[in-house]
Amino acid sequence: MKFRARTAWAFTATTAVFIGLGYADQAQAQVKLEYRFPEGRALKYKATVKTKQTLTIQGMEVETSSEQASVTRQTTGKKRDDSNIPVEEKIESVRIELSLPGGINLTIDSNEPDAKIDNPQLAFLGEAIKANSGAAYTVVLDGQNKVKAVEGTEKILEKAEKLSEQARNLITAQMKTEKLKRRFEQEHGNLPEVLARPGDTWERNEVIDISGGQILAFKKKYEYAGTEALNNKTLDKIKTTVTGVEIKSEGDGDAPFKLLKSELKVLESDGTVLFDREGGHVVSQKSKLHVKGDKVTYSFNGNELPGAIEFSMDVDNELQPSAK
Repeated sequence: MKFRARTAWAFTATTAVFIGLGYADQAQAQVKLEYRFPEGRALKYKATVKTKQTLTIQGMEVETSSEQASVTRQTTGKKRDDSNIPVEEKIESVRIELSLPGGINLTIDSNEPDAKIDNPQLAFLGEAIKANSGAAYTVVLDGQNKVKAVEGTEKILEKAEKLSEQARNLITAQMKTEKLKRRFEQEHGNLPEVLARPGDTWERNEVIDISGGQILAFKKKYEYAGTEALNNKTLDKIKTTVTGVEIKSEGDGDAPFKLLKSELKVLESDGTVLFDREGGHVVSQKSKLHVKGDKVTYSFNGNELPGAIEFSMDVDNELQPSAK
């Protein structure tokens, strides 16, 4: 973990008397940021994720875009006899708007379960989203708030068995224990491990799952930026910047189309997290990312193809007023 060096003190006979006062001021400016999981608390979030992607393959551009709005609820249960803490993660609703090559526009809303998808090749997406709506599993934390286990995915996987093969495979990949564990740890592992003061920085490695058993791997820099007032409450502000990104394979995908090699550059990255220190939870999380790679290699049915890629993603995740 890297932190910006402290400003050196200039020692003289006339100023030495103020050294103690100076250290006292620094100590007061330092804050401890940590997630908390009080029994019975429910946090409801609405996340909107907008993406736009342009793949260039042998001189031909393929553009896709999407906007996904999801509502999730996190509820902390009663501490168990072994001191473990159950935290339920529930997907309440999902709505996706897709714009695909060939002039295909598609909207899938879990709140409209009877809506028909005319394109048979995309019908599996509707199946998967509708099946995920209302799905819940439990993350079990130990006494140090570390993930010990993930429970309850069996019901989701049992439900998926009744779906088409493509929908079943999609849900099965999403509900892998190691992925759910990683997601929770990543969402709650972005705070500094020691006391922080304005200007202090730290770094994290983070990933986002994409199709075909591949992931976007990020190197992200965080900076504590003091406090900010919001709705008559003082929140801690953290700035985020992606300093590096690459696409990796986890080896568990069988998609016919993959990106094998890439040299990606971050063209734009900016983000802000507002954290409730007293409550121990995120209130707002916003970020923008624009990435481009002019030299990439794709694989399609075993054949390697040269090309390029450009990708942008905007994220807005907000705590909803109904949260307790």
